[in-house]
Amino acid sequence: MKSFLHKRIIKIVIVSMLVTGWLYWDFTQAGNQEIAIYRSFKMENDIDAVTAATAKVSIVRSDDDTLAHPTSITDPDISYETIEEMVRRAVELAGGLDYMIEPGDMVLLKPNIVDPEPPGSGEITDVRVIKALIKIIDELAPGQIEIVVGEGSPRPMDYEMEYQWKFSSPCWDKLWDVAGFQDLLTDPYLSGINFRLSNLNGSPPENPWQDLVEVEIPDGGLAEPQGGRYFIHKDVLNADVYITVPVMKIHSPGITVALKNQIGLAPSTLYGFSKTAGVPQDNYFHKLTHTSQMPKMWTHKEIVDLSNIANIKFTVVDAIMCLDLQKSRMSGNANQVRMNMIVASPDPVAADHVCSRLMGLNPDDIEHITLAERIGLGTNDPCNIHIYGADLDLTKKRFRKSRSSTGDFGQSNRTWLLCGPFFLSRFTTEPIDYPFLANEGDLAPLEAQDDWSESVYFMDDHIDLKDYFELSSSDDCIAYAFAYFDAPEDQTAELWIGSDEALKIYINGSEVYRYNGTRSFSESTFVNSKVEVQIKKGENRLLVKALQKFGRFDFCLNICEPESNTNYDGNRVWGLKFKTAPSESVSDQPLD
Repeated sequence: MKSFLHKRIIKIVIVSMLVTGWLYWDFTQAGNQEIAIYRSFKMENDIDAVTAATAKVSIVRSDDDTLAHPTSITDPDISYETIEEMVRRAVELAGGLDYMIEPGDMVLLKPNIVDPEPPGSGEITDVRVIKALIKIIDELAPGQIEIVVGEGSPRPMDYEMEYQWKFSSPCWDKLWDVAGFQDLLTDPYLSGINFRLSNLNGSPPENPWQDLVEVEIPDGGLAEPQGGRYFIHKDVLNADVYITVPVMKIHSPGITVALKNQIGLAPSTLYGFSKTAGVPQDNYFHKLTHTSQMPKMWTHKEIVDLSNIANIKFTVVDAIMCLDLQKSRMSGNANQVRMNMIVASPDPVAADHVCSRLMGLNPDDIEHITLAERIGLGTNDPCNIHIYGADLDLTKKRFRKSRSSTGDFGQSNRTWLLCGPFFLSRFTTEPIDYPFLANEGDLAPLEAQDDWSESVYFMDDHIDLKDYFELSSSDDCIAYAFAYFDAPEDQTAELWIGSDEALKIYINGSEVYRYNGTRSFSESTFVNSKVEVQIKKGENRLLVKALQKFGRFDFCLNICEPESNTNYDGNRVWGLKFKTAPSESVSDQPLD
């Protein structure tokens, strides 16, 4: 068996984080604890690992005419035989598993089992998909591959009750019994196969923590409150091949599919039931922060960190019954969406890209997809994703987006060139209109020239100018943020913008938005205004001029498809790509 250490060198490099300005420490005493103050930005060159790698993604519908038992994509009684055939074809079209799995390997299958729900509910991974994978993997070397089905459920069972804070009785009598996974152990179809179930929360009732290993991520990871360290079950670390097997759902981070599934690796006996609570045995020290420090948000960073640790080799998505609106099944099954489909890929980022589009979303609006690509976990570029099997455009459905503010908004442009700050004098009566930069609407700056910054990547949707410029609340000033963007066609778009103070916005030299007052703009708010704008095919110029007098000095901005139905609005214009460098030199570029 290949050791985990041979796969990955895990260490933390705090020094490099300090040097790049990623993290600094305030040694203010709060008891004996040092209080970490996290920066909201990073220089783009320090985080950009995007490559031109290509990826295969397969989409197999239940009505695929190559199946021996095809059935309608609306069939509510889809059989196990059809599901296995779908899984086999999806795996084969995506490149197969035989090249990555060898005799003697341990293969970990990670389903999503969040609640005591039955198979086919759309809330958990359908156990029939796992059953099919167990059969398919064993056939590669019968009896010679150890197959582990592992999950760290956020719902407790018997001995885990002392580690929880919310539930009065166990959700599981046996491990994932309601979800049907216990039945796999006695299923005659799987007789003779070397497989077991693993509780990734830790198994021994007397000390579940003895199964947990502390892992350190190179360069400190992305979720700064975790300090680059996570406790993970040894089965995950010992796996030679890790396969994520999620169900396809809408959730407050936008979606929960291949990447988000790794939140289940944080063991609940240490991180809590829920995983943001901690446990009394650990003095509530270890927990996932998620959104408790808004506008800084760590959910997506935790997703990417845990996916990085998992070293995902393959993804098989249960898109048989799915959910829109939220991650859990609603009363009357009001948010169930039947797709009768399997998606597979060796690239989890590409799998999430395709699943986002199958649900009618833009993958560029999902932070953990774009961030995972930035650190090299896969590709989000549609030009580099080759889709096999069903036609995506003929298969996709419009899923209702999450009602949460984080799920509805999409994603701000995160990359900007910055200029300023320009401090106000008592003679500047209308600072938002004062020309601190001559001909500001016609500007087309270049990185690190003429007092403009290098390309800055902001880690959250709130573009925190106060943090970048190291300002205090008493500093009255103006600053500029600039980006280019490429658009696929001339079209009307919708500018989604949020701020608590004055803004002026130009697109291609024309003023398209102005606000000159103060308004509520809380940490959980992302948009105050939606205005119609015209964008042109090819390269466009975008300038934001922002004022600080009373507020936090941050803003949010996205350019979205016009949509009157609030169930679906807020998607970034498809194919629109923000950037901080022009396609050609400024001297050759017309300012129109």
